[in-house]
Amino acid sequence: MPTPLYFTPPMDFVLSEAPGLRSRQQVTLTQSGTAVKSGTVVTSNVRGAGTFARDAGTTGNFTSGAITVGVAALPGVYRIIFTAATLFVVEDPNGVTVDNGTLGTAFSAGGLGFTLTAGGTAAVSGDTATITVAAGTGKWVPYTAARAAGPAMGVLYNELSAATGDIQVVVFDRDCEVRRAGLIGLDAAAEADLRALGIKVRGGTTALKNSTPAL
Repeated sequence: MPTPLYFTPPMDFVLSEAPGLRSRQQVTLTQSGTAVKSGTVVTSNVRGAGTFARDAGTTGNFTSGAITVGVAALPGVYRIIFTAATLFVVEDPNGVTVDNGTLGTAFSAGGLGFTLTAGGTAAVSGDTATITVAAGTGKWVPYTAARAAGPAMGVLYNELSAATGDIQVVVFDRDCEVRRAGLIGLDAAAEADLRALGIKVRGGTTALKNSTPAL
């Protein structure tokens, strides 16, 4: 049964939120058999793995190592276009230039990371390849350390008993203040992700208060 946005479970991590329930969103979370506590940092599977392929007719037989897909990456097809034997440019799925790269040097920009390695036949200007970033399921799961399952994208409102499968829940995904001691799974990377969403992690145990200095 879906959880109303105004539902109040036994949680104590929220210090303040935006008016009109704007800080909350109802989403589908996938449980894997264990209980998930209110205050758990969560992530959404909005993008999948990246797959490399050289285009037909390409002269060079360069290859790609492991591909990392980060928070800024877009689902879709990235194009790699060589401008010289060892130089290339990367375009995102919208045709926008992400950055320039060099064969044999790690490329990391726009949420995409990979290293192209030269083969027995050198690349030439005009050689092309693609990296296809698959679309994710859009479902949410608990955040895992160092963004292993994706960037932190919110904090779970509900208190979930042990179960397996999908359930409708409420998450705080923007513009709120949360108490550090009340969060589960928070690390430095997650805190940075949350900050970018307007979710401020406060170190104290109570909400910020205005005070007037003594005269």
